[in-house]
Amino acid sequence: MPEADPHPSPAPATTSTLEPEAPAPSKPEHDRRLIIRLYEFLLVAPMLAYLIWSVMQDPGAFWHYQIYVWAASVAVAEFMPVPTSVGMGFSLSFPLELSAALLFPTPVAAAIAFLGSGDPREFRGELPPMKALFIRAQISLCVIAESLIFKTWVQPVEVQTSPDLWRLILPTLLAAIVGYAINTLLVALYYEFQTHKGFIAILREMHEGVFGEFLMSYMGLALFAVLVSTSFSSLGVFAIFVFAAPLAFARQMFRRTHSLQEATVELAAKQAENEYQALHDSLTGMPNRVLFQHGLVAAIEEARKTGVGLAVMLMDLDHFKEINDTLGHHFGDMLLQEIGPRLSSVLRDVDLMARLGGDEFGILLPDMGHENVALRVASRLLEELERPVAVEGLALDVSGSLGIALFPRDADDADALLRRADVAMYAAKEAGGGFELYREELDRHNPKRLTLVGQVRPALESNEFVMFYQPKVRLADGRVAGAEALIRWEHPTLGLVPPDEFIPLVEKTVLLRPLTHYVIDSVLKQWREWADMGIRLPIALNLSPRSLLDQELPDQVSEKLRHWNVPPAFVRMELTEGFLLADSGRSTGVLDALSDVGVGLSIDDFGTGYSSLSHLKRLPIEEIKIDRSFVMQMHVDANDFMIVRATVDLGRHLGLRVVAEGVEDLATFDRLAEFGCDEAQGYYISKPISALEFTRWLSVRNLEDEPPIGSRSESQRTDGDPDMPGHLHAV
Repeated sequence: MPEADPHPSPAPATTSTLEPEAPAPSKPEHDRRLIIRLYEFLLVAPMLAYLIWSVMQDPGAFWHYQIYVWAASVAVAEFMPVPTSVGMGFSLSFPLELSAALLFPTPVAAAIAFLGSGDPREFRGELPPMKALFIRAQISLCVIAESLIFKTWVQPVEVQTSPDLWRLILPTLLAAIVGYAINTLLVALYYEFQTHKGFIAILREMHEGVFGEFLMSYMGLALFAVLVSTSFSSLGVFAIFVFAAPLAFARQMFRRTHSLQEATVELAAKQAENEYQALHDSLTGMPNRVLFQHGLVAAIEEARKTGVGLAVMLMDLDHFKEINDTLGHHFGDMLLQEIGPRLSSVLRDVDLMARLGGDEFGILLPDMGHENVALRVASRLLEELERPVAVEGLALDVSGSLGIALFPRDADDADALLRRADVAMYAAKEAGGGFELYREELDRHNPKRLTLVGQVRPALESNEFVMFYQPKVRLADGRVAGAEALIRWEHPTLGLVPPDEFIPLVEKTVLLRPLTHYVIDSVLKQWREWADMGIRLPIALNLSPRSLLDQELPDQVSEKLRHWNVPPAFVRMELTEGFLLADSGRSTGVLDALSDVGVGLSIDDFGTGYSSLSHLKRLPIEEIKIDRSFVMQMHVDANDFMIVRATVDLGRHLGLRVVAEGVEDLATFDRLAEFGCDEAQGYYISKPISALEFTRWLSVRNLEDEPPIGSRSESQRTDGDPDMPGHLHAV
């Protein structure tokens, strides 16, 4: 029968006692608030008064030895509590108490219950006296109710003499139900006073899980009380042993049921743990990629319903690999553990931040009304990263690159949003950090460009690629010094497609080699046509760094030069500065072989990469081209001014020809001439134009047939007069 617990916990528990036991203190603390004490008193006082009054009315009824044998058997059953899955005690004494209610007069049955229904902790001094009396009084009250219900239907003499068991079963079950109901209400009320939960909610919690099996067992054991009662006349107190086998079986069944419930709870806990681990990062405890993906899909569905946008951010820590390589992975791991909570402090409760892997994090901003919100959040995230992170006494500086994609503007599904946020993130990283909002021009892998790549081979076969030429002039005298060949695609439906739209993807395919040969053939063929017209100018063409891995390239270039009868000195090949980072023995060998063929080699976009003087000294480079980003801003940015001037001085001292790109006005042209820069190229001179237009452009200039400008011969270098800067005549 359930009994009130001083520290109730209606949720499933594993303890088999009436109260969860604390491991340390010998005497657990109990809730002794006034309301609890008053409740106990209101039940204990009337019960004691009733028992005392009953003894005084008929003392002889309470002196028979059977009463104390029955009370002792109840006590023995109480000392064998049954483990349950609810936070209350449950013992097998209730059928003995019920049989006492059937056999003995009501006051005697109440006395048996009061004497026998103790609590093991009471004898260990772990219960307050009033609490111990309350437990006995609540059971006695239930027995009184059971006795009254049963005796309303059946006379005491009929219990021991009636051969019709079925006539006793219904009253017995009804009495058992009433007794259980009263006991449950008393316990639930005790819980309500202690926990302040709702009475109905407590009743519901008390009967959760497999507790229904206990109720069925309760009713089954109640029927054995009928057998005990009917056999009492012949067996006397030995009728108690009728309960031995059923009680042992019931106790074993309860134990198995409890073990099953424990296993179920453990399995559920393990499953919950596995689910948590499957959805969270083991190092930082943050949501992982799977949970982030689920959250993003759910947020998109909600955004479609509400019509409110959302933002997805992907952030990558800059130079994280250097921290791992220098200090070790232990410091890298601790840094990641610190970064998550710091960045999460910037976000709202509805936002989601996850570690997607390595040093990459994802941020989901639902319910975002305007893109400016995402931009402000991105700024705050990067500001948080600017503060040094303390790891075991070391202050580590870390920065990040962050890409942003918006729903529904940039994409309308989770995968596309993540991919476009990734595109924006790498654009930010290439720009040196910060954040980038996705734009279509950033995406080298959008469907349009992928479609273009599939059309490259047919375009080569149908000669859709054409070469445009941008003139270069000597700053010393303004004369034309050569041209740079730039590829364009005359697409039949898209019109003139610039190289940035297709070259980056072609470089990752097998089409790079045929496209490279197509460009070389086109340029050499055009040079031969101009040479036949009396125009002999050096022409530069761009070479992909991946082409330097082609060991056959130098021989093929040499063969093409012979085929078109072009002197090698009139051909220059430009390589972006980034190839120096990936420089290997294989690419160096190709460069040396090209130099041996006789073609000139130039570093394009100089100043934007990580060139070192050792590269310039070691490789057969004869020209450097200052990147347009410095040249175009040199009149408004003092740093760019100094960079351009220092680069010109560096090139002159190393014996390299220096070409300035991005010259767009006369002032820049004249200033470069003052610096001693060799050649200039840009829209002030001419934009890239077709071969026919270039021929016309040359026809209006006073061109002389002259050998190519050599950068390594001082006799071929012309220094401009600072007082008479080079001037380009209007065309």
